[in-house]
Amino acid sequence: MKKKVAIVGAGMIGLCSAYYLRKKGHDVIVIDDHDGYGGASVGNAGFLCPSHVVPLASPGIITQGIKWMLNEKSPFYIKPRLNKELISWGLKFKKAATAEKVKIAAPFLHQITTASQKLAEQLLQDEKINAGYNKNGLLMLCQSEKELHHEKEAADIARGFGQSAEVLTPEEVAKLNPGLDLNICGAVYFPNDTMITPHIFLREFQKVLKANGVEFMFNTSINSFEREKGEITGLVTSSTTIKADDYLIAAGSATSPLLRLLGLRLPMVGGKGYSFTVNNPPAIPQVPSILSDGKVSMSPMMDGLRFSGTMEINDLNSAINLKRVEGIVNTATSFLPQFKKSHFTDIKPWAGFRPCSPDGLPYVGKSNKFSNLTIAAGHAMLGITLGPVTGDIVAKIINEEPNDMDLSLLAVDRYN
Repeated sequence: MKKKVAIVGAGMIGLCSAYYLRKKGHDVIVIDDHDGYGGASVGNAGFLCPSHVVPLASPGIITQGIKWMLNEKSPFYIKPRLNKELISWGLKFKKAATAEKVKIAAPFLHQITTASQKLAEQLLQDEKINAGYNKNGLLMLCQSEKELHHEKEAADIARGFGQSAEVLTPEEVAKLNPGLDLNICGAVYFPNDTMITPHIFLREFQKVLKANGVEFMFNTSINSFEREKGEITGLVTSSTTIKADDYLIAAGSATSPLLRLLGLRLPMVGGKGYSFTVNNPPAIPQVPSILSDGKVSMSPMMDGLRFSGTMEINDLNSAINLKRVEGIVNTATSFLPQFKKSHFTDIKPWAGFRPCSPDGLPYVGKSNKFSNLTIAAGHAMLGITLGPVTGDIVAKIINEEPNDMDLSLLAVDRYN
């Protein structure tokens, strides 16, 4: 049965959901409170990583996070404050960060990341989108033997799921990146990982969706919901009221505040990440990389070399903290001898919020309170990676089709 579906959120998750819903013949309208390029889907590293199967909540992360919290330039920082929801989220995160929980989550993460990469490749091919698709893999570059040992352990886990992973010497890394000098002791190479230039992909993807009949309303905020007898009957926006048969909330870190308008609680915090692009770098790597010791991504984009990183929890405050940016620059110059501080003088720092659930897995599924409400959020650092598969899952849910995956780990009411 043909439906009208209203999607709140024009990031990777919302657009992919619109794409697959439209392919199934539904009428789709996408509402966003920015111009379509304001969320975390724009300024990220662009990685599509089936190799990364360990969720954010994992053993050892809390101890390391506490050490990092003492340094405002470190990869992880929580602005100290008394906040009931943050404390509740932290306790749930601690409970999820165990070897037993990871053992359950990792196989499922591998299943959906692998499926999503295949869908992404098909989408790019079918729609002829040129977004700098890079199939050169991903390097985890390490300066310390301790970090290299940690990455080797991650490689062993990935191999256990059939992913290719190689431990490389600095000389072997140099062959993959001719002309790029690196200050490293070794690396782990995941040849199956890929990447896109996300802001260009979103721009071209929007064009495809518009050409296929998807309607967009930008710079439009949601003020309230109309509801009756366990159903949503309308979205009251800043300009009009939108009526639809089904509603999808895929608004990233803004999803929890929106759901509170419906009396729903979704444990999630916004992990602020920073990025900037060097337009004329002294050298450009062939292989996308993560500078592991500093948790900084290095992504060769279509319009320059992007550095991105840090996780800052601070009440969705979008202000740029220059100390966080300085931390990324310090990591970059430490790893890359050809890069001097002068290469970063004209950068324009960007910040966006990764929506983080306590267990590191997204929320995707029907609300247990409203029969025509679907939620898709909480993808943390895997929004680009998991966008296509999430859109496919959402379309099947709204189209009332069976899914060949066990989606219980993504249940939106798992903390209720």
